[in-house]
Amino acid sequence: MKDKRTGIQFGELKRVIWAVDAFDEKSVVQRRVAQVARKLQSIANVTVEPVYVMTPTELNLSSEYSVPWIQHYRPAAERALFSLVKALGVKTQEKPKVLIQNFASTSQAVSSLELYAVHTGTDLILVGSHGKTGMKRLLLGSFAETLLLQSRVPVMVVGHEARVLYDFKQIFFPTDFSKHAEKVFRIAVALARTIKAKMTLYHSVPSPVEPVFQSGVYLLGGAWVPVFDYFSRETEHRKHHAEAWVRWASHNGVNVELVIEAKGGNLAHSIVRAAKKSHTGLIMMAAKSGPVAATIIGSTTRQVVRSSYCPVWVLRSQILEAGAVLAKARVMRAA
Repeated sequence: MKDKRTGIQFGELKRVIWAVDAFDEKSVVQRRVAQVARKLQSIANVTVEPVYVMTPTELNLSSEYSVPWIQHYRPAAERALFSLVKALGVKTQEKPKVLIQNFASTSQAVSSLELYAVHTGTDLILVGSHGKTGMKRLLLGSFAETLLLQSRVPVMVVGHEARVLYDFKQIFFPTDFSKHAEKVFRIAVALARTIKAKMTLYHSVPSPVEPVFQSGVYLLGGAWVPVFDYFSRETEHRKHHAEAWVRWASHNGVNVELVIEAKGGNLAHSIVRAAKKSHTGLIMMAAKSGPVAATIIGSTTRQVVRSSYCPVWVLRSQILEAGAVLAKARVMRAA
């Protein structure tokens, strides 16, 4: 499927980078990510390249000695990575890759991986998240969440709560119907068509401010109206908007079921609950950009990634801007 404005082809899923920790053999999350890699291979016949970013922090090297010494660890890291990939049962067409990062920085390590993904024409980065919290997360940082912040390439995260892997034939797409979300929805539809999946388009009508909600009335258009009427009006308005999206997806070969809820409460919990109820195997969602790092992937997206029982495929509108770079890289790689 091509974007009419740019002429860029979307929806292809040919090359996947699997971000691996070469020295984390016993991780349950890593085994689940390997399962997802094998599933992607089975439904889309993709090329999976395992990539490990080695930093001084992981080797307990101080910064003044890291540059000359870290290169000496490359052969050991390559052997460990090859052995781990083989043990996890993922058949790869390309040799596992070790990227050397001389700075003890999660952001720098993520940048190395993201740049490598862009330059090699990668369609998706697959990564696991251990769900670190509190001081441990503050000190170590979160590789997966930082990747979501920076990556111009779509990212699929398998979280520590992802205990059951359903079939990817049913995709769950939560949305707020913004212009940004519409761009990402079109990419998601193209991807769904690629892997021959159906979609559920989900929207939760935002509730009024809680104290007002509890009083039973809401100020709408300068007049106080019952909350029930507010939900009814908003649901009807959003349904009309959503049906246009559903028709567009159908015209492009993807069957989409529409689900609109007006329950209020925590949005991330509502998304995960609704997805699980439908036995969805994959959640796809848009991530917004903003001036503050914490708002780039948004609190809702971040909460869904942390709590989801299944993989979450996060797409940013910047993917459209990066499409030309990815397309050029793919052509150069094939030459």
